[in-house]
Amino acid sequence: MISQMGIANAVLAPLVALGCALMVMQDLGDFFGTLGGLTGIVVWSAPFYLAWRGLGPKSTMGMVRKARLANIIVGGLIVLLPIGLIVAFWDKHTSFGELSLFLLIMLVYAAPFALNIKALAQRKAELDQMNAEQATEHRETQATPDIAAAMTSTASSAPPSPSLTSSNYFVRHWRGELSLGISYWLTGNLATIATLAVIAAVNLMEEGTYSLRAISFASIGVLLFSVAATVWSIVGIWRSASHHVARGGSSGWANAARVMVVLGSLVAAGQLAANILPQLKEHALIAIGNDPVGNIEIKVATNGQSVIVHGMLRAGSAEEIQRILDAAPGAHLLVLNSGGGRLLEAQRLARAVRTRTLDTYVEDLCVSACTYVFLAGKDRAATPNARIGFHQPSFPGLDADNQRSSTEDMLQVYRTAGLPELFIQRIGKIPSESMWYPTRDELIAAHVITRTSLGGEASTIGLGVRSKEEFLLKLGSIPLYEAIQNRFPDVFQEVVDRGWAARERGGSDADIMNAMRIVVSGMYPRLLKTVDVSTLDRFIALLITEMSAAQAISDEACSELIAAKLDITKTLPKEIVEQERNFLLEALNSPPTTALPPPDQAQVKIATRTAFVNLSQRDINVITDPNAYAGQPALVCEAMIAFYRAINALPQRERHIALRGMFQGED
Repeated sequence: MISQMGIANAVLAPLVALGCALMVMQDLGDFFGTLGGLTGIVVWSAPFYLAWRGLGPKSTMGMVRKARLANIIVGGLIVLLPIGLIVAFWDKHTSFGELSLFLLIMLVYAAPFALNIKALAQRKAELDQMNAEQATEHRETQATPDIAAAMTSTASSAPPSPSLTSSNYFVRHWRGELSLGISYWLTGNLATIATLAVIAAVNLMEEGTYSLRAISFASIGVLLFSVAATVWSIVGIWRSASHHVARGGSSGWANAARVMVVLGSLVAAGQLAANILPQLKEHALIAIGNDPVGNIEIKVATNGQSVIVHGMLRAGSAEEIQRILDAAPGAHLLVLNSGGGRLLEAQRLARAVRTRTLDTYVEDLCVSACTYVFLAGKDRAATPNARIGFHQPSFPGLDADNQRSSTEDMLQVYRTAGLPELFIQRIGKIPSESMWYPTRDELIAAHVITRTSLGGEASTIGLGVRSKEEFLLKLGSIPLYEAIQNRFPDVFQEVVDRGWAARERGGSDADIMNAMRIVVSGMYPRLLKTVDVSTLDRFIALLITEMSAAQAISDEACSELIAAKLDITKTLPKEIVEQERNFLLEALNSPPTTALPPPDQAQVKIATRTAFVNLSQRDINVITDPNAYAGQPALVCEAMIAFYRAINALPQRERHIALRGMFQGED
């Protein structure tokens, strides 16, 4: 077996070194990756090289001991390190068969080391027998020992005074009293395994009910422990290398160990600056209750049927939201307006949403970690203007490679939510510093949203308003309603009365806005009677733009716009909303125009007939008898858009006559 393993090691040593070298060539652009690869060449090929020398015909007991130690350490790591990684990063979706196959592969890799250990034990037995035979021959040929020389030799080779050594393993390593092989191979790797074990404990905390602050406290301990363990390991190896020659060791090995310590120190310093210190800062801020991701505001809607979450999901937010949900048993809707936050908080809040079978709703923004919560909703609605965004997770001090496990966990959350694989793969390619906002059609196709909302489903308008007087003051502070109050005080008062009545009935935002919008729409005829023809031109163009945009959303949206029930702020593009706001403000703030005489009705009929020439008979039927088509919103929408476009396409004189007849004629 000794000769066979000698040949095997002579083959394995260069093969392993070559394999590691090929891996190094893939990371030549990365300093730390290259350094790690070079270290791997030494670590993984050394046991086979040392075993080849230890099993050779000219090997010594020292060579055998070094070879056995190297194979025990690296072989043990082959078995123990994967087990430690499994404990630390256990994936609940890993099957028993996959786990068994993985462990079997690790045992196969460990087999050469086990065979080396056995062969080296046989070689040690041979050397022990040879030494015993030589000692017997020496006693027989030695007549009388030189007592003085023996005493001198004994004194010079006596072990160090017990007072200068310590029985404590950690102290002995720190002082460099352990052998270089034990310090470098065993202690250095034990420090790594210990750090992984502590990380595993913190990861298990995330699976439990520990708060994010408690996990941050534990993470601070892990980071500080890793720094201390690294310093302790490096200092001990350096000191052991300094004593190695005095203990009869090779200066070559001592120098090699010093070089590796220097390189390891450079790597550790780079990791400290780039990874550990930023993580320490972030965890420290979380631990003291000053989470830097931002603040969160949580309120129960005025009708008690929804809970509004506005802001970032910071440490403790999931528990806080659940307390508010407990205090609002009638709430069935979670309204989200969030830029994301902590993934752990989002995961826990998502579990609560699923447990309570809540619906989720977005009018403005839900990105990053917020999407965990949104996807947990039974019914998931969003307005056309809502922005729902995805990207990879991030944490200070961790780059994309270090975040790979978190990214895979995030993608698994999306798989569990039932999103298509192509959609999930697209998310996995979005860097943490970017954001992907899928289109409304993409969100619907991927089942991110179950339906498109036309807005106003929550009840947030009356939040913080305790009386009708406060409601009046709140509306009066809005420029548009302030202009209505100045131009038409009676209309403004009716807006307040109708809106407050809807709020008192526990209506949603849509109910309140519709009640007020009906009043404002009823104001349009009064307003348009007092504007000039250029303003009417702008109004008809605005109508066409709004109806076309609403039609692009749905026939229902277009129908509600025609009936003055659509909340355009939640559905139409922002630039169109801004156009209407500017139009109303300018029209309300402009002095009334009374110079023009009433439109001639005969001329109005002629202009209108001219517009009808460009319409189909079906469109004319819908325009002249809209009640007959009340249940066909698509036909009504198409006919109204075609009619307004035909009016707008008339020559200027005929167009102005038709517009004045439509908006400034007799009631």
